[in-house]
Amino acid sequence: MPDTNVTAEAETYDFVLVGAGSASCLIVSRLSQQLPHHKILVLEAGEHIQNDPNVQTPGLSFSLQSNPTYDWNYITLPEQGLNGRRVKHPRGKLVGGTSAINSHSVVFPNFEWHDRIAEELLTDSGRAEWNSQSMRDCYKRWQVVTSGPEVKDDVGSLDHVKTSYPRALDVLQSRWTKAFEELGHATSTTGFMESSTGAVTITNAIDSTKGERSHAGTAFMEPALKRGNVTLKTGVKVDKISFHESLTAGGKLTAKGVYYTHQGGYHLINARDIILCAGVFESPAILERSGIGSRKVLEAANVPVLYELPGVGENLQDHLNCSLSCETEDDIPTCDEELRNPEMQKASLREYGQSRTGRLAEGPAHSFAFTSLQMLETPSETQELIEMVKHLVEKESNPSLKTQYAIIRKTIESPSEATATTFMIRSQRHRDRDSMPKGTPAFVDGNFVTVVAMLAHPFSRGSSHISSDPSQQPEIKFNYLSHPLDVEVMARHMRLIERLFQKPTFAAISKPNGKRLPRSHPYPISSLEDAKKILPINSATNYHPCGTCAMMREDLGGVVDERLRVYGTKNVKVCDASVLPIVPRGNILTAVYAFAEKVVEIICKEAGPGSRTG
Repeated sequence: MPDTNVTAEAETYDFVLVGAGSASCLIVSRLSQQLPHHKILVLEAGEHIQNDPNVQTPGLSFSLQSNPTYDWNYITLPEQGLNGRRVKHPRGKLVGGTSAINSHSVVFPNFEWHDRIAEELLTDSGRAEWNSQSMRDCYKRWQVVTSGPEVKDDVGSLDHVKTSYPRALDVLQSRWTKAFEELGHATSTTGFMESSTGAVTITNAIDSTKGERSHAGTAFMEPALKRGNVTLKTGVKVDKISFHESLTAGGKLTAKGVYYTHQGGYHLINARDIILCAGVFESPAILERSGIGSRKVLEAANVPVLYELPGVGENLQDHLNCSLSCETEDDIPTCDEELRNPEMQKASLREYGQSRTGRLAEGPAHSFAFTSLQMLETPSETQELIEMVKHLVEKESNPSLKTQYAIIRKTIESPSEATATTFMIRSQRHRDRDSMPKGTPAFVDGNFVTVVAMLAHPFSRGSSHISSDPSQQPEIKFNYLSHPLDVEVMARHMRLIERLFQKPTFAAISKPNGKRLPRSHPYPISSLEDAKKILPINSATNYHPCGTCAMMREDLGGVVDERLRVYGTKNVKVCDASVLPIVPRGNILTAVYAFAEKVVEIICKEAGPGSRTG
């Protein structure tokens, strides 16, 4: 939109945060306490949806996705590696962002991931700030566990997300940990720590005292709004950042505010510092509309180039997963019957409404495992993969990719680190409906247990950029399975699941000659070629996009430095999933919260002695 007919608002804010998602809500909470005399404005394109039972009820999370009231409904361009499928990527359309519509699971990165990012991707000045020891408190501060052995009575004055363990483990959840114990891989803790392989029972972002979802909007934004120095504007679409014409003495752009649309009007609001928290698709789009990004992309969109930064919108990654299901013995309880039976679904709603208990009071997945391929591969199979990885990493000519791939290579070579985060679902799962005849039922008869392998650190990279019409949603492409090592590692994890099914614990709960899923391959995997054929038709996203404004050195294609400040600017930061340079193992929300905690530390140091800790 041209800079004409602009309403210039007189007030100047100390901080303007663009977006009220997971990271933003935490940042606002902490800054409202630690910098009480600073004025903070949050601009959110969605709405502040409060006391909505669809959001509050844990078991209704999947009903929020694809619902335009709660979800921005992003979708990729056709993905060649998935037989041309377009993949939906739900993103939360409300205060709290995607933490308000996700499926609750709380999974932490490992020390090695942080240490390698700090050592290999940052400058000398950032390494100490971002290594695992410096990040430990950041991973602790954002949550408090409300059930299980880690319950804390004294949680201090900071706001927290509330997490909890399942109220009781059912048969399958108990057998999950036993299955890995019989392999000699038992783990007992779930937090941010050094890697070890084995099964864990994780928490979910659910307040067990209420049986309700706990998300960034309720945990962080709502308390912050009561402190008097925070203003929240919803229904606001930020167009771009406004910069002063003159550069700093160091040649940097200085932001003076942001342009946004609200109720048909075009506005400019002034700010001393701007923090983009608009998410993995929108944060790079705002930078591009502001004139920061790849010259090729900006010129195609007719945007003047203010600072050429080719990494903006690049480096897009996601956790792709694939699963196998086997039919269980009739006396093993699963969730399948309720999926098929509307009357049982109504009964669950009644139980939840009366007592906040039952299936709807829990998240779908508490049973996870950190799995290395060495767990069930022969030494010769592992060595074959290691040699393949070595050859392809050394062959890579792009400096950024070569550095990132070298980090992933270390994970693959380590028997104690996860090449996939594996989890169990107590029901059937199949993603191959597009490859089945029209009219194929959504569910099959029988009760199933499903094991899902989520590729921990993919090699494939995609992009998210504004189109020739910058007012439209970004053009998103992940290029799933475009790198041959992703195909190789994922196929090997399918074989690992098959071998797990043959071990005593799973063999004891599986129906002899029972059904197998996916439906397009209804029999055990007998070879890697079998597994590779399944990947394009049965793989799905785990909804963990990241990397488009990566925290890396600028010469490696980074967009923000170790202070999360956009290169070429003096006072613009980014903090959301887009800054994660390499996707961590497992669900990424814990890392997003921890990075938000770290940027608050950075901001308060920059603010000087007038700030205070919570």
